[in-house]
Amino acid sequence: MKMEEYIRGIPSGLLTAQLGEREIQVVGISENGFEFRLEKKAARQLLTDAVPAQHQVLRDAAPPQHCIVTPFCKVCFYDLEQALWQELVLTEYGLEKAPALSQPGHREKPCAASFYQLYRVYVTSPEFRIAVQKLLLQYTRYIHLKLEEDDAGLAEATVGYPVELEDCFADSLEEQKRKWFAQTDWEAVLRPYPSYALELDRPEWYETYLKESLSDFMTDYWKENNVASAFYAKRLPDRIYLGNQFCRLLFPKKEILFALLEKARSEGLGVTVSFACQPEVSLKEAEQLLESLRSWCQKNESIEIVVNDWGMAQLVGRYPEQFELCMGTLLNKRKKDPRLSYLKGRLPDKDTGLLAENSLNADFYQKALEKNLGFVRYEWESCGYPQRFPEGKNSLHLPFYQTNTSQYCTLYAQYREHNRGRQYLQTECPGYCQMQAFLYPEHLHMTGRYNSLFSLDQRVLRALETGSVENAAFRKEEQGVQPDRAVLNLL
Repeated sequence: MKMEEYIRGIPSGLLTAQLGEREIQVVGISENGFEFRLEKKAARQLLTDAVPAQHQVLRDAAPPQHCIVTPFCKVCFYDLEQALWQELVLTEYGLEKAPALSQPGHREKPCAASFYQLYRVYVTSPEFRIAVQKLLLQYTRYIHLKLEEDDAGLAEATVGYPVELEDCFADSLEEQKRKWFAQTDWEAVLRPYPSYALELDRPEWYETYLKESLSDFMTDYWKENNVASAFYAKRLPDRIYLGNQFCRLLFPKKEILFALLEKARSEGLGVTVSFACQPEVSLKEAEQLLESLRSWCQKNESIEIVVNDWGMAQLVGRYPEQFELCMGTLLNKRKKDPRLSYLKGRLPDKDTGLLAENSLNADFYQKALEKNLGFVRYEWESCGYPQRFPEGKNSLHLPFYQTNTSQYCTLYAQYREHNRGRQYLQTECPGYCQMQAFLYPEHLHMTGRYNSLFSLDQRVLRALETGSVENAAFRKEEQGVQPDRAVLNLL
């Protein structure tokens, strides 16, 4: 077979293979076979383990040009149209060493200095040939769309994205919220949760809360967020979150923070202090603040602290008597995107269900976090699809979920530089986010606040308005653990 017949550059997200127990990297493919490469030591070990004794010849320096081995190889093709992996087990194939690659379209002589060994697999299966043709056809179409269309056109062609709605915007964030919350009964939304907390995440809320009683503040909070008076939640929060998980510059000043702590204590509210990811330049300041918080807790009561980077987790974990450590949104990662629904419509139920879990559902991982760092609570978001929560203390932030966060403020860059791409690290915040926000097409239910993008989870509002729980899409016996706390933030 001529080398030119191999197609190279197919992404591993579309084509992969398995030899024995090892996943291998396919570097070239044709209708009659494929090539893969392995680090030399790994190649010797893999072939020793995978090839039966009668095929010892494959381990020799000069193997025969074509030899048939027993089935231990599987090739996986991703179907772009069905959003499914097709697995093909090769029952018969030939395997030989091939000259190492140098540049695309060229070969170099084998030399001892090469760190890898290239192998060529010959396949005569008609199923393999059909699968290769289908893959190349779909990938070629994708490349043409990528080159000829914009992002919206590409999404329309591949997943049915409604590109005609791209030009439908609200005039302001206030108008957008009015539409979003027009029929939302917040009393019903919060009813399923034993505990309900309010998140204060920017200076204007800190100042307003300090001036008013809790009941008056909540009235102003609902009104400011364009919620109709008939749909106010009569229930008052039993806890407040202070600070912003995404922008460290929106954290309250020290004197304001301790004034907020005292007021919350006087009103019988629990307190959770939220820290964003801390860059190196603010580490010393964060340590000093933790010492001050520790002193306050020793005189009063312990508080919860939400962290969003591992360095802060180490610092807070030093004082388990005063601080209850909570894993923040940026550490508790999962796939979140308002456009995911267009893709999910093409996925089978078994694959859609896999989104419901993340690394915290692994019991050993959660135990390691508790033992090594001292995490006692985990912060989650209602993010557009049902979730399975692990055992323990879980807080659910609603109705918005974060999709993107930048250490360099995009809103600042757009306001000052008129280009959101011209970002740089800020040490002082002029507060543009109190006056400005990014608006997105209405059908996406998104907004840009602070240094982040957020999307509204309409599904959770609809489900909870009926008095059901967040995991309404699962049968009751499958729901398992539910969050014991709702954290409200209307941005």
